Amino acid sequence: MKTLKGWVLLMGLCALSTASEPTGRYKAIYDQLLSLQAKNPQLAKVFSIGTNDEGTEIYALRVSVTPEQMDSAKIGQLIVATHHGNEGGSTLFAVEYIKDLLKRYQTDELWRANLSQMEWTIIPVLNVSGYNANRRHEHGEDPNRDYPGPCKTKGYGKLKSIRTLMSFLETRPFAGSVTAHGYVGNFTYPWGFYTDNNKTLDENQYRQIFRKVAEVNGYSYGNAGDAVYPANGCFEDYVYWKHGSWSLLLELRTGSSSDVAGTVPAIARYFDLIDSSPSSKNQFQANCTRVNGPDLRGE
Repeated sequence: MKTLKGWVLLMGLCALSTASEPTGRYKAIYDQLLSLQAKNPQLAKVFSIGTNDEGTEIYALRVSVTPEQMDSAKIGQLIVATHHGNEGGSTLFAVEYIKDLLKRYQTDELWRANLSQMEWTIIPVLNVSGYNANRRHEHGEDPNRDYPGPCKTKGYGKLKSIRTLMSFLETRPFAGSVTAHGYVGNFTYPWGFYTDNNKTLDENQYRQIFRKVAEVNGYSYGNAGDAVYPANGCFEDYVYWKHGSWSLLLELRTGSSSDVAGTVPAIARYFDLIDSSPSSKNQFQANCTRVNGPDLRGE
């Protein structure tokens, strides 16, 4: 009887341990992360930031000279892709950026010296169910409208994936962040919601940085509310407002392999140009207006 009970308990534990295994298209991305870790064990570590509403692990890759565990003494850098499950170009970008980053660690002595003080976290797929279904939304919600902000003080965090990411952002400072989308062909920065003045106190520095970034691949650039359309509850505003992280919204032009290949070095330049610590001038100093205006933004 004890043996039978033990067998039943073991089978139950096995069922629990496999309940969150990646499936569908997402499994292929997870397998790529594991492969990159296996090829670069001294630089890369796959880990979970937590789970979504299905209990599926949201996997990230940590790239660092000490990848086995988080080191908040290093300069944190963050890339989050695939808020929208039908924007597969953003997923491709995240994976290709990882490959380029690992190559630079291994082949570029100057880069290696700089990167040794950094710790990168790259999340190729945040909206797992949407990605598997090639669908923009997650449980009928737009994940990139689910964050709080100075003009969104309620009705946020409906999705566990977003709550999980917000909790993860509390674990260490991130000097810079990129969120990858498609398909417009530009780089934008906060503020991107409806307000009577969408210019941050870092507007001049943002414009100088983004001008140099856009030189790499010819994308347009500007303030998100002006360059695309205003939208409330977006990650790129949240991470700057809440944590001071220098924030770039990447709108890939087509998401093709060639488009991604031309954009990877532009984002590398961005991380080169931003400060090594979060901004201290990220306070919102305007007024919220037309918060419920039309949401036309295509990212």
